[in-house]
Amino acid sequence: MMQETFQTISPEEAKKMMDEMSVTILDVREVMEFSSGHISGAQNLPVGSVRRLASSALPDLDATILVYCLSGMRSATACTILTELGYTKVYDFGGIASWPFEIEY
Repeated sequence: MMQETFQTISPEEAKKMMDEMSVTILDVREVMEFSSGHISGAQNLPVGSVRRLASSALPDLDATILVYCLSGMRSATACTILTELGYTKVYDFGGIASWPFEIEY
């Protein structure tokens, strides 16, 4: 069986998905970074704890999960881990540094 992989999408595509469907927005930066500004509705799960905490934080393996970090490096790592854990609809939209829409504090 081929390993599922995640898809990389643009911030604009992510925003459209957020507006049109039920998604889980996952911020994989550290807690201090998250509290300094994040996308509305995002759940904070630092990349270092994704493998350990994903099953309790994200119980639905078939949920649509949109992942971001600061620049796009940690989000790609987190997406790889999530797909290894069996999540089926994982999307990496890079870093909040290139997010052209509102953020909240």
